[in-house]
Amino acid sequence: MDNGEETMLHLPSYADRYTDIPRLIRLKFIAQVCPELSVPALELALNHVKTTYNVKLYDELYKTLCVEVDRKYPTQSKGNEELHATGGSEPSTSGGRGREVVPYDSYWVEDNIMEATLMLQELDAELNFKKSNSGSSYVRRILEEIGDHHEKSGNLQMAVKFYARARPYCTSSENVINMFRNLIRVSIYMENWWHVLTYIDEAKQYAYGFENLAQEVPARLSCAAGLAHMGLKIYKSAAQYFLSTPYGRYDYDKIVAPEDVTLYAGLCALATFDREILQLDAINSEAFKPFFQLSPKMWTILAKFYAREFDTCMTLLREIEDHVRLDVYLSPHVSALYDLIMARMLKKKNREVMTESVKKRKSR
Repeated sequence: MDNGEETMLHLPSYADRYTDIPRLIRLKFIAQVCPELSVPALELALNHVKTTYNVKLYDELYKTLCVEVDRKYPTQSKGNEELHATGGSEPSTSGGRGREVVPYDSYWVEDNIMEATLMLQELDAELNFKKSNSGSSYVRRILEEIGDHHEKSGNLQMAVKFYARARPYCTSSENVINMFRNLIRVSIYMENWWHVLTYIDEAKQYAYGFENLAQEVPARLSCAAGLAHMGLKIYKSAAQYFLSTPYGRYDYDKIVAPEDVTLYAGLCALATFDREILQLDAINSEAFKPFFQLSPKMWTILAKFYAREFDTCMTLLREIEDHVRLDVYLSPHVSALYDLIMARMLKKKNREVMTESVKKRKSR
């Protein structure tokens, strides 16, 4: 990123679209790719990580913040680095620039470690007791709580392990689908895209056995399926899944906000869809219209492409490029998608020039 101002991204509002781990993942990524937004992104992340048990991530974010503050405000971070090394908790400020540096919260770290350890011990003890003295529903609930605890602690592999262990103790179809939702969610955090698709497929196969779930579950999981296909660079399938996502009724909307769905669907469709399909399934889609209303520029880009106004389309794509490169899931694919789109536009423009040239020759 060359200029944080040009992204037109209001970080607090952007962060509020997401909760828990997704917010941390996105803020951490923005801090990595956009130097101009790194300090405010890290400060927001540092504040939010304190709602979890993830002390390791707190330390990582704090050290990174010290480096970034030292880079931007050299006289301010020295006091904080010493504070961290000695375990102090008083804020350090710099009179040189007048900016207060976030203090290292050693008290929170100590209390958090103790609370997390005691809670896990209690959950383990309760699990052993429930296995011996209670029914399946109680055991499943404790296994899910232990999974939640590991997820909140940043130990995602252990979270997957305990969520999966709940399967034999599920006593209803709702329990089974919820188990798959947990596994899909954590696999998205880990960007294990093949695992995401495997769990989605298993959830769908299970749902097909129940009339009330056969249509609802696949639709609710369509956004997650689109995200996994995009992660695997299967862009046409990704576009199809994103475009079939029901507005306001899909899972993981706190991982992928509706505004994100619009961008993902639009760029993947623009890179892969035939012109007629683009019009039918995207531009004129009544079902997807609420998404476009949140991001009208994406609809305009698609409409300009369909109308063969390629110069305008290219200009609009360049206008949103800085913004889409701040998205943790879309950013790795922006260059490839833009190359595909630009190649398609160039091919269509060349074809139009040749057609026009042939017409002129025939008219002579």
